[in-house]
Amino acid sequence: MKKTTILTFMFVLVAMTGQAQSINWRIEGTVENAAPNDTLYVIDAEKQKEIAILYVKDGKMIPTSGTLDEPAICCIAKKGMQGWIREFVLEDGTVNIGVDLKVHYLRHIGGTPMNDELKQTLALQFQKLDHETYHEKVLEEITGIVSRHPDHIISPFLIESRKIIFTPTESLALIDRLSPELQQSADMDRLKENLLVEQETEVGRMFKEMNGISPDGKPTSISDYVGKGDYVLADFWASWCIPCRHEIPEVIALHEKYEGKGLKVIGITVHDTPEKSDKVVKEMGIPFPQLYETKPMSTYGVLAIPYTILFAPDGTILERGPLPVVEKKINKIFGE
Repeated sequence: MKKTTILTFMFVLVAMTGQAQSINWRIEGTVENAAPNDTLYVIDAEKQKEIAILYVKDGKMIPTSGTLDEPAICCIAKKGMQGWIREFVLEDGTVNIGVDLKVHYLRHIGGTPMNDELKQTLALQFQKLDHETYHEKVLEEITGIVSRHPDHIISPFLIESRKIIFTPTESLALIDRLSPELQQSADMDRLKENLLVEQETEVGRMFKEMNGISPDGKPTSISDYVGKGDYVLADFWASWCIPCRHEIPEVIALHEKYEGKGLKVIGITVHDTPEKSDKVVKEMGIPFPQLYETKPMSTYGVLAIPYTILFAPDGTILERGPLPVVEKKINKIFGE
């Protein structure tokens, strides 16, 4: 009888331990610009699988709850909507989120410890800050979160998702703050490899040679344009990249505006074929030179397109990143 009692106690203890390890989450909140009875989906951003369905009634989410084995970084999706609205953490407790389907943003998050910490980072998106101030404040917020939570799954996620905002040196410094286990993960290894390549071509460094072919099939190199006494804007794009094609008219406008003032523009295609690239060049009437069949990923650490790099007349890199950031630098140079 005594043995049976001990075994029963051990079984209950194991069961209670298992329950203690589970995450009991609940989601509530509001949805702006939604249809009266919209349906949203909670997606695990890392595992890319559906966790829950959120039903919307008159602009409010019908509260939904469930359990998970561990915290999850989540995004919101809607059928027919391109991309995800990101990001919040499902953890013990009730997370309150505000979703705006029109601007494709989370308006607010909070209610649980980690989401309360992410709240300030999210709020920066809606403040009218210049690029330098925004960069400084986001870096400060992310550094604080990673330093306080070096072994939490949110930390590597934030480093990865904000890499386009930071310099390679800043991102590598953030990785160094992670726990040894997270630093050695396959995802962080790949990111570090790309960042080390990009670090060689960050702002202030001299350009690196990159070879390709011109639209007429002749060998060409980036050095045919860069370091020749003009400012050079390099636009990284591909025929399969819809955002790239949407942005090309803006790049053409910069070419036309500053062509006679000392700015040259070149296009550099990414993971594309000359035939497909050339078709888009002709369809859109792109007037500036192109380098096809290049390897910008390995040479310049370009992780996503569209992407732009601005070179100084002597070939040093003045700015790199999304077009609005680089365009602001160009306008400043030419006194606009």
